[in-house]
Amino acid sequence: MAKKTEWEIERDKQVALRTKAMKSLTPEQLSTIKKVFITLETVMYNIREIDDIYLTDIKEMDICMWQLKNEFNLGKD
Repeated sequence: MAKKTEWEIERDKQVALRTKAMKSLTPEQLSTIKKVFITLETVMYNIREIDDIYLTDIKEMDICMWQLKNEFNLGKD
């Protein structure tokens, strides 16, 4: 097996750190992050493929924004 390069070692450290961080989230936080990712992925696909965004996409983005705000105490401090 070939020796890992410095960037591969650093990448593996970052992956391990992110994996550990994801395991420390509450189930609601993890669910919110997954929903936000899927929603953004869908919206971006629609924009790229049909050069448009549906009202349902906008609604889902709005729901995701509020879920992120509530689950991670984001917003005005």
